[in-house]
Amino acid sequence: MLTLAATIALSCALLANQLWHQDTSVTLENHLIENTQVLFLVLAVLLHTLQSIRLPATDTTDRLSHQVLAMLCLSVMVREIDIDKLGPQAGWALVETVIRLAGSAVWVWLLARLYGHRQRLWRKKAAILCTPQSILTGIGVLLYMSSWFFDKSIVPLPADRSQFWEETLQMSGTVALFTAALRPLSVDAH
Repeated sequence: MLTLAATIALSCALLANQLWHQDTSVTLENHLIENTQVLFLVLAVLLHTLQSIRLPATDTTDRLSHQVLAMLCLSVMVREIDIDKLGPQAGWALVETVIRLAGSAVWVWLLARLYGHRQRLWRKKAAILCTPQSILTGIGVLLYMSSWFFDKSIVPLPADRSQFWEETLQMSGTVALFTAALRPLSVDAH
């Protein structure tokens, strides 16, 4: 899985570099690279949700893990989409508020479920954290978070280069989150 993630991320980064040299607007908000990130995140949310649904009801740990990962990907996706920039309509602010409130409600529901299974999850924490899915998710989150250094111009680069690195790191992170969703967890089987 790590090799697949690295291959896809590298391919995307090389393609983004080629496109950026032709037209730097590919790194702007709601443009090609950012929309590609959203695509990977949508696929990750759908795959984690499907993994959770397909698992037997007795595989509580695996199901909850996929649900948490789906919500993590959904949260990153909502953060990535600039809903207010989708058009001039006043309704977009309401849409954004409804999406954020619904996401918060699902997080509260999911956290309540996790709390109900806290002892079982705590006993299996090492097994959960050592899965390829968790490792890839961790790498994805770290890549995504490292883009902050370019977003806030902490790394001294020209603005267009900084924007390129910010979006490329975020895309690499979303690729890792996507590849983590390709296989079901199997903590409960052990």
